[in-house]
Amino acid sequence: MGSRTMCSILAAFLLLTGCSAADSKNLAQSKSKSKPTPERSCSLFQGSTLAPTPPPLPFGGDVRLVHYNAYPYSDGFSSVVALRDGTAYAVGQRQFPAPNRPDGPHEPCGSLRWSSFVLRWDGTSWQEMPAPERVVEPRHVTATSDGHIWVFGICMDPSANGGGRGCVTHWDGTAWTASEFQIEDTQFAGVAAFARDDVWTGTYDMLQHWDGERWQARRPPLHIGALEGTGSGTLWIAGEKDGHPALARWTGREWRSVPRPPIPRVYKDQGETRVLDIAVGDQGEVWVLSSMYWICGEEEMTCTRPVLMKWDGFRWTVKVMPEESSIGSIVSDGAGGLWANASRNLTHFTGGEWENHPITRGPLGGRTVAQLARRPGAATVWAVGQDGTEDEKMPFSNGIIWKMDP
Repeated sequence: MGSRTMCSILAAFLLLTGCSAADSKNLAQSKSKSKPTPERSCSLFQGSTLAPTPPPLPFGGDVRLVHYNAYPYSDGFSSVVALRDGTAYAVGQRQFPAPNRPDGPHEPCGSLRWSSFVLRWDGTSWQEMPAPERVVEPRHVTATSDGHIWVFGICMDPSANGGGRGCVTHWDGTAWTASEFQIEDTQFAGVAAFARDDVWTGTYDMLQHWDGERWQARRPPLHIGALEGTGSGTLWIAGEKDGHPALARWTGREWRSVPRPPIPRVYKDQGETRVLDIAVGDQGEVWVLSSMYWICGEEEMTCTRPVLMKWDGFRWTVKVMPEESSIGSIVSDGAGGLWANASRNLTHFTGGEWENHPITRGPLGGRTVAQLARRPGAATVWAVGQDGTEDEKMPFSNGIIWKMDP
C-alpha cells in the first residue's frame, strides 16, 4: 500500500539534536577564581536498542497499543505487512550517535545518523531481526510465507541528487542483500510479493519486477500513485493518466485499464485529483483514496479534500468526503468494507456507515499512524507509526504498533 505522504509523518519526528551548553559564569567570578567548565549533558548512548525500563503500555482505546520502542533516541515505524499464517513484519527508522571517525567510539554529543530496523511478529510477541543492509530510510516492507523479506527505501549515494537513491534489501532467511535501482526517485508507491521470484514495486513512472535473479524495469500504463497485490496473484496500480485518475490490472501478460472514474466538479477553481492509496478486497473490489485540489480563500491558497472511490468490477462509486475530514491510509476489511486511518481513530466503513475506533495514545501523548495492514483471511488489523512529543529532549518520538481485533 502506498502513499507519497506517509514517510513525511515519520520524518517530521526524526529531528537532529544537539548538546546543552555549559552554564554561563559570572564575569567577575571568573576573573577572581577559575572554575572548571561543567561537562556537556547529552542523551546517553545505550548499547541495547531498548531503554533499561520500558514504560508500561497505556490502555484506553479500541485500537490497542501492543508494542512500544522504548529507545533512547528518536525512532518510528513506517510500514507493516501481515501474512495469512499470522506472521507480520514491521519496518522503521531510528537515529543513533555517529562516531567522530570510522573506528572511533560513539559520541553521545555528536551528530546523529539514521538506520533501519525490522521487527517480526511470531504470534506471541514482536522480536527484532538483524538490521537491514544499507537502507537508511525505509518506506515499505513486504514478505512471503517462506520467510523472504524485502525492505524498500533510500540508500545513501553521494552521486545522487539529495545524497540518496532508491534501493531494496532482501532477507533470504540468513542474511540481507542490498540492490540499487538505477533511478533517483525514492517515492515508492507500494510493494507486492507473490513469491520469492515474483516481487513488484513502483515509482511515479517506473515499475520494478524481481524474477528471482534480477530486477527488471518496466514502463507502466499510467503514472503510479499507489500499488497493491492480492492473494490470488493479481497486481493493481492506481494513479493518473491524461490528467485524470486511472486504474489498471496486470493479468500476468498485459495491463488492462478500467473505465475512468467520474470526478464531480465541486469547486470553480478545482484542479487535479491525485491518488494517494489503494486497497484491494477479497471480493474483488478496489478502493482508491485520492485528494481533490482547489484554490481557496482570499490569499488563494491550495486546499485539499479526500475523495474515496470504489470499483466493483463493473462501475465506480465516488464519494467526496467532508472538507474537514482527514484520511491517511486505507486497507480492505476482507468483507466488502474498508478500514481507514482518520486522525486519532481507525474508522471502519461497512454497511454504508462509518464507525470510529479510538487509537490508544503513547506514553509521550502521541498516536500518529503511518500504515495499516490486515491479516489475509482474518479480521485482525495492524497499525504502525510513532508516539511523539514537543519537549526539547530526546526522544522526540518512539515507534508504536497497534492491533485491532474487531
